[in-house]
Amino acid sequence: MVPEKAWLRARARLTPGAWTPRTALQGRKAAPWVRGVLDGGWAPMVALEERISPLPPRVWEFLLGQAGGFVAIIAGDCRSIPSEARDCRSIPSEAREGSSYQPGPATLRGQAVENVAFVSVQDLSLNNERPLHVIGHLIDHHLGCGGDAQGPWLSEGGGGIPLWQEAGARLGSLFALGYGIDEVARSNVRDYLAQSLALYCRDRQRLSVADPQVTKWLRSTLWNDAFWRAG
Repeated sequence: MVPEKAWLRARARLTPGAWTPRTALQGRKAAPWVRGVLDGGWAPMVALEERISPLPPRVWEFLLGQAGGFVAIIAGDCRSIPSEARDCRSIPSEAREGSSYQPGPATLRGQAVENVAFVSVQDLSLNNERPLHVIGHLIDHHLGCGGDAQGPWLSEGGGGIPLWQEAGARLGSLFALGYGIDEVARSNVRDYLAQSLALYCRDRQRLSVADPQVTKWLRSTLWNDAFWRAG
């Protein structure tokens, strides 16, 4: 099985209300325009697979070996879901208005999990960079400290082996130069990695022109088999 398909099968969840029609239990549904773009009940998962497909296979092999690290597709604004919708209540309030990465414990469809990338169907429908951005945070967190709640992420100089720690330290130096692709990338070092990774997947030429050094960094790390073999 293709690595990203194996990871999605094991770690991806479509939460109640993300797509299905309105019911008394769910109390909401995806916006009509979203359902016009994503045609079918499983369409959000297919769209997610398409968005993450540019990431290297080694990423998914690594993440499958981690205890935490999940992705949940949400409607994008879960504040109106009634209290009876047990699974949706477990979505942190910060994640209810769009795609975001939430470290720590959560409950997805009755399963206790840790470290969830919440991806909204709106972002999938708009085909923007947010799904890749939040998956980038998940990768950063687990490469840095195995998803530990208190450990340093790769972008902060963490890493399970010295090579990864050196790579993280280099990334911090690149962030300090201030050439991030946009305001999001320039806001902090975690967003620098996540946004740069997203643009590397979506528009590599644009990233290369704006920030050639981070383009080289990504090519020599996440897109380099030697980086993974060392781990």
